[in-house]
Amino acid sequence: MRVLALNNALKCTQQNNNAATRSLCTPLATKFTLQAPHLGYKLAVDAKGTNSLEYSQSIISCAAAGTNGTNGSTTAVAEAGTSPSAAETARTVVDLVAHGTLCTVGEDGIPLGTYVSYVLDAEGQPILRLRSDAVHTANLQRDTQCSLFVQPGEYPARLLARVTLIGKVEPVPEEVAATAAELHNTLHAGGVGVDAPQDSDIYCRLLVDKCFYVGQLSGNSAADVISGSEYREAEADPLRTIASNLVEQMNSNRLEDVMRISSHALSVPFEDLYFSELLWVDRLGAYLKAVGQDGSSKTLRVPFAREVEDDRGVQSALTMMAQYSWEIERPYNPVAVPIPAVASTD
Repeated sequence: MRVLALNNALKCTQQNNNAATRSLCTPLATKFTLQAPHLGYKLAVDAKGTNSLEYSQSIISCAAAGTNGTNGSTTAVAEAGTSPSAAETARTVVDLVAHGTLCTVGEDGIPLGTYVSYVLDAEGQPILRLRSDAVHTANLQRDTQCSLFVQPGEYPARLLARVTLIGKVEPVPEEVAATAAELHNTLHAGGVGVDAPQDSDIYCRLLVDKCFYVGQLSGNSAADVISGSEYREAEADPLRTIASNLVEQMNSNRLEDVMRISSHALSVPFEDLYFSELLWVDRLGAYLKAVGQDGSSKTLRVPFAREVEDDRGVQSALTMMAQYSWEIERPYNPVAVPIPAVASTD
């Protein structure tokens, strides 16, 4: 039965891996440091333009999706500090992507959604690259109010959330524009046609007034409105650029561990699982999907015992979870071995 479950899971994983995204880490540019924000890069100028392990069933939480407009079972998880806040996840999503849909108000008063690329300042606010002759540029010259919709295009990051940044645009100082242009050319190298950089390009900062956030893995289908200050003060998750590769590696090479963690989290026998996969990891825990032999499925939030910061930390945390789950599944009760008395030599 276990072999059947693993074969089923491997079949599903092979299909899902075709869509799995690769790591978004890119080579270090000369003028930027490998710190947040934006795909591991950071602008050289600031936003203003100046240069002992115990696991128990109680810590493994189930985040099955709730009904529309409700928080489901996720609220308790978030309140316990076992998952990133909405603001942190919003920062993570915006950092993982370098383009989005910019919505501006047309001359006829009708909103127009267009493609735009961006880099981020130190507070996670997008610095948009605008063509001087683009329709959305003309719209912004009349009305600076706009919104920017962002969602990762590839799995598994696409599962995280959908984010809409709402605010107004402002021109950036010349030195910021020059730095943003260089970073933009690094992140968007190879652009052709309208995407090819031009000397006449305009760079404007979107001052985030609020953020419209729809989490997906959290099990909460209701939208959250995050204030601009909450968004700017939050930090993107430190594992964001390696999470996709970690997920792919775990599902490809350590699927039995993933299934064992899921079976323990659900308090069901391993053999009762048809399929399980790791969906995402962050510094506080992991999301998994478990499918039973009856076809029922649940999304699980499994918090780590302690915060992790890198690949090694995640691998260690997941290994210990799997080991603990295995020990619970097969209780190990060591038998005392009598030690014979040592004969006296006197």
